[in-house]
Amino acid sequence: MWADMGHDIRDLFSYRLALLARANDRDAQNHLMSNYGVTLIEWRTLGVIRALCPCTLRQLATQGFLDEGQMSRTVKLLCERGLVERRPDDSDGRAIKLSLSAAGEALYVRVIGHVETANEETIAVLSQEERLMLMEFMQRMLDHLRTGDGA
Repeated sequence: MWADMGHDIRDLFSYRLALLARANDRDAQNHLMSNYGVTLIEWRTLGVIRALCPCTLRQLATQGFLDEGQMSRTVKLLCERGLVERRPDDSDGRAIKLSLSAAGEALYVRVIGHVETANEETIAVLSQEERLMLMEFMQRMLDHLRTGDGA
């Protein structure tokens, strides 16, 4: 199907996905910084820590949006701001477990409503069935890329 469209880069799935992601990220970054004082990366890090709680830095980085070095710097900043807590892992003395502090949880609760509303506005052009299909297709592609079959 994609080959039938010609040789215009703008017709490629990856190009269109990048445009969509860039527009979404730009709007989210501006709103998060001006209203909550966090960057988009910090917000996503808080959200993933909350979802995996408790988690290690490696588990956090494996979620795919930052390498371990970048994630380490982000977590360090969040710890310094009192939004994330580090505790030794009882089962592995070398590992550190991350979780949201009370302040981190409070920030998450304040921000998530806006993020959900922004997501709703973005996908408002899709029917409920199309939304479910889109999420299923995106997960399938992510799984495919993570197993190394499509990278």
